[in-house]
Amino acid sequence: MKKTHIPKLDDFLGGGVPPGSSVLFYADPGVECEAFGYQTLQGRLEEGDQGFIFTNVTEPSSIIYEFEKFGWDLEKSMNEGKAFFVDGSSYFIGAPVTGKYGIEDYSQIEEVVLKAIADVPDGLGVINNLSTLIDYMDDEETIRIINKWNQFAKEQDTILLYIFTEWDYEEDLIEKIKNSMDCLINLNTIEERVIIGQGFMVTGASWVTPSDNMVLFNIQRPGGVKIFIPKILVTGPFNAGKSSFVKNITTDSVSVDRMALGQVPTTIAMDIGHMEYKGFTADVFGTPGQERFDLILDVLSKEAVGAFILVDSTAPKTFPGPRK
Repeated sequence: MKKTHIPKLDDFLGGGVPPGSSVLFYADPGVECEAFGYQTLQGRLEEGDQGFIFTNVTEPSSIIYEFEKFGWDLEKSMNEGKAFFVDGSSYFIGAPVTGKYGIEDYSQIEEVVLKAIADVPDGLGVINNLSTLIDYMDDEETIRIINKWNQFAKEQDTILLYIFTEWDYEEDLIEKIKNSMDCLINLNTIEERVIIGQGFMVTGASWVTPSDNMVLFNIQRPGGVKIFIPKILVTGPFNAGKSSFVKNITTDSVSVDRMALGQVPTTIAMDIGHMEYKGFTADVFGTPGQERFDLILDVLSKEAVGAFILVDSTAPKTFPGPRK
């Protein structure tokens, strides 16, 4: 199995992707999907594999710059002979063709990509973007080429990752594309009351039973794909140390305080902070502890996916509060 290096995705896939598999990342328009292919490629390169990017959406220099913004050095891997481009974009916008292979006519695409696959046995290729391929080629020809690439990649133990923005294509075409793949990963927008974000889920895989779970994600520069937890609540009785806890586990936390009797700060609104850990990002909200604020806890806790309950071990009389 080859890891994708996308947090949670490898768990859903039973550890990763088998060599020779074809994976389709299909996304709603507006959802940033290229990062999933780029991050997987970067992870494979760091583990010693070879790989390529076929681009028909932008010139290679722009993708190298995009890798830099994520904090990854694609140019270094290229100089070491581990990565290369199939440039299917530059010629059509009047820019100099770069990369190991260049395409000046769409009739060349099939054979050039087959050469690239042969150059990275047991490696990985990123096809970015399948949508542009469809726009320039006949539907049936597109399906034929995809099937040929996938069959040859399977023989070479090369994983192919297809990036696909699912515009308003004929349903029959989309169904044929999906049927030609070993694995399907849907990237879409999510709007649930006040949560508006992006999520992914595995909708099909030939080697594992897909999970029904949808996972929220963010794309960060630097960083790449991060699992996003929209709200973790920190609650408990007055003076239990909630504000200190939030400040210690998060970065750039903000508190709304006022000076109480004896010049002791006490939170009268919320503590808000952001944390990152092992590919996860989360927003953390600390609540006020005075009993008079109990009425608003239901409101503050909406959309929370987890909670820390803090108590002062030296003040056992306050323990019943958090258990209400």
